Amino acid sequence: MTPKKVETKKISIDCPVDLLERLDKLAEFGDVPRQKLITNMLDAGVDYLESTKKVGILHLALLFRDLGEYLKKHADKMKKTEIKGLTLPT
Repeated sequence: MTPKKVETKKISIDCPVDLLERLDKLAEFGDVPRQKLITNMLDAGVDYLESTKKVGILHLALLFRDLGEYLKKHADKMKKTEIKGLTLPT
């Protein structure tokens, strides 16, 4: 199955060097290009923010809690707590 072609547009942002280094380490760890990692993170973040518009503050707190639990489970599956100089919370 051929992936659906999505229209894209180049953007430019200023990014703190330390954040860029962290992104590079995560991209290397995930074996994905930095651009793909950032695009995926933006997509997930926008989806999340859009979903919060539909809920109250209690639901928002629950969404944050659930997101934290999901990310911890995912990190546990990876069975790694260090990414070449980037320590993940345990």
